[in-house]
Amino acid sequence: MFNIRKILTVSDYVTMLNIISGLLAIFLNSFSFVYLAVIFDSLDGYVARKTNTVSDFGAELDSISDVVSFGVAPAYLLYTNFESTLSLISAIIFCLCGALRLARFGILNVKGFIGLPIPAGALLVVSFCQLINNKMIDSIFAIFVGLLMISDVKYPKYPKKIFIYMFAISLILAMFGIPHFALLLCLIYAIYGLIKHFNR
Repeated sequence: MFNIRKILTVSDYVTMLNIISGLLAIFLNSFSFVYLAVIFDSLDGYVARKTNTVSDFGAELDSISDVVSFGVAPAYLLYTNFESTLSLISAIIFCLCGALRLARFGILNVKGFIGLPIPAGALLVVSFCQLINNKMIDSIFAIFVGLLMISDVKYPKYPKKIFIYMFAISLILAMFGIPHFALLLCLIYAIYGLIKHFNR
């Protein structure tokens, strides 16, 4: 008999903290927990590599968690904070694009990312909504980010360490209501991919 307890590793528990954070973002209607989910999402892969516990099960669990934390949670926050027809449509489009992006990622075997990674997409949407707070602008932006996730634009997988450190600090600040730096770094990342794509 398949015993799930025997295949769970320490990195899988970190992944579960990701999905719990996503659920809390929904249940508590809180942007902060999306930022926390990104932290756990970044840590689970690191922990898996350091503990030599990389597995197909962990990869599947990670994708499922990402759908909740970076697809459903941002879509929910977008709609509940504006409650308009446009925000509802954009929330659905964003979530669907996120799911499609993750499904494609699961079957690709390439270096880097094809399409904007869904954690970056989620960060763009939630931080933008926090700072701009305009239902029309935010909804259109969410649709654009969704389409960018399912695009053929290539993005680097592992940026330089200085960027990672800056990113970590920006997430901590965002959790405490200062999402400006997280938005700026994600915009730079998104635009970088677009510039490289159109200059090929």
